[in-house]
This record gives sequence, structure tokens and C-alpha cells, in this order.
Amino acid sequence: MADNITLTKAFIEQELPAAPPLYVSVYLMTIATGGTAAEVAGKLGATETDVLYAWGYWKGKGYLQETEEKQTKQQPKLIASQRPEYSPAELAVYMQKSESMKKLFQSAQQKLGKMLNHNDMSMLFSFHDWLGLPVDVIELLLSYCTANGRCGMRYIEKVALGWAEEGITTEEKAVEYIELRKTGFRTIMKAFGQNRLPVAAEETYMKTWLQDYKLPMDVVKMACERTVMQTGKASFAYAEKILKSWKDAGVKSMEDVAALDQAFAAKKAQNTAAEQPAAQAAPKKQNRFINYTQSEWDFAELERLEREQREKW
Repeated sequence: MADNITLTKAFIEQELPAAPPLYVSVYLMTIATGGTAAEVAGKLGATETDVLYAWGYWKGKGYLQETEEKQTKQQPKLIASQRPEYSPAELAVYMQKSESMKKLFQSAQQKLGKMLNHNDMSMLFSFHDWLGLPVDVIELLLSYCTANGRCGMRYIEKVALGWAEEGITTEEKAVEYIELRKTGFRTIMKAFGQNRLPVAAEETYMKTWLQDYKLPMDVVKMACERTVMQTGKASFAYAEKILKSWKDAGVKSMEDVAALDQAFAAKKAQNTAAEQPAAQAAPKKQNRFINYTQSEWDFAELERLEREQREKW
């Protein structure tokens, strides 16, 4: 059991007002005692399910990570991959407490084009309660999925899990995510000659080029086009080699790419010239007239001398 508990100012100002009071109690009791779900529930007079839900909430927020790593094997292990289920009575209570959640369900029905059943509402509520996504972010998530014609709840859950894992917990980050895939990924796939959605591994490459390397889109497109010309296919690994070398060379624009191309061409020409032996002059053919000095004749002068000679005759 911990003798002292330290809470950051950010946690107090941002997390405490937003989290359900029971979840705050579970969090404090967990880091104070390091007990099992049953032990924490017993101390708080709550159910073990409530404790598990609370652990999932704080895991989704990124808390208890350090505590979990320092805990012994007897201390609780948080399971972020296990989505909780909520009874109709529980959802009714939460909807009474949160007007925004009620509006989310109404908005979801319009976007999905159907009446939500209990499982749908339970899943949507878990995005907020379990994964820690704000309601406005869930609204954007639904808009993003349905705009692409993906209205299945399993697919939407998969996207929600991805957002939570990537830390997309604000409206600004959600808009950036959507714009990246709507414009950036689509442009790159088109440069590869592909008219399809990218798979997860391809998205990882594209995020690296645009977010980590911070390369302009026209530079990335050029690398993709050269990849297709060289390999005859959409090879993301080949394009990665090109873009990694450009990034290491400090490329920031198409002008930088042109400068690299010129430098490469000049070096290639220099190396080619150095590899070829110097052309040797063809030896002159040796014959008996080789040392004979030919005269340069003035035929006009010869004719004048000949006329003078005839006049004397």
C-alpha cells in the first residue's frame, strides 16, 4: 500500500471534472492499495464489474500504465481489449446524467440510417466510457466512417479502437486524422496508380512520409511515380528507400529533388569518363615517303612563268 499519492495538476484540472466520481475513487484506491478488482470493489462498496470498467477507462486515458509496470504479479492487470457491456438500466442512468450522450445516440441514428438497438448504444457508449473518447470526437468518427460508406458497427468499433490507441482524443486531432486520409492517402494511392483503400501497413508508410519525415505531397508523389517506373508496381518499400534518402539529404521541396538529380547525373558522368581509358592517337602509317616534305604549289605563278618563257622563244 502506498503511503503517499501524487496527483499532477493536469490530472486534477482536466481528468477529475470529466471522469465519473466512482471511476476517480477506483483510480485512487487502485494506486493506493494495488489490490485486485474484488479487493478494490470491497473497499469502495462497488461491484467488481464497476472496477473493471473504471480500469478500462483509465487505461484508455493512458493512466495506470506506470503503476501497472511497477506492480507485482498480484496486482491487477488492465485489459483494454475487452469492451464492457452495459445493461439497458445502466444506459438509461447514463443518458439521464448526460444530455450530450442522448444527442449522440440521436445523431448516430441519422448517420447510420437506422434505429439503434441496445447493442449499438452499448457499443457507442463504450467509446466514451471505455476508450475515453469525447462525445464530439465520436461524432466525427461516425461522420468519417459513414461518409466512406462504412456503416457496420464492428468496423466503427475498429476505427474507434485505432483512434484511442493513437491518442486521437480531441476534435483537432480527429480533423487532422480525417484530412490526412481523405486527401493525403488518396493522393498517394493515386500516384501509385491504385484506386483502392490502403491496407494498414501501407497507411503506416504514408504516415511516416507525411508526419514523421514531414515531406511535401509533391515530393512524395514524385517518389511514388518513380517507384512505379522503376519496379512496375506500387512498392511502398521501394518508395520508402527513395524518400528516406531524400529526407536524410535534407530535401524540403521539388527544387531540392532537382538539385539532387543534377548532382547525381554529374557524378555519374564523371565516373563514366574516369572509367574509360584515354583514347590513344592512331599511329601514322610508316612508308618510304614518310620523311618527304611536300611542296605547296602556286599554279597561277607557274602559268605566268610559262608565258614569259614562250614569249622569249
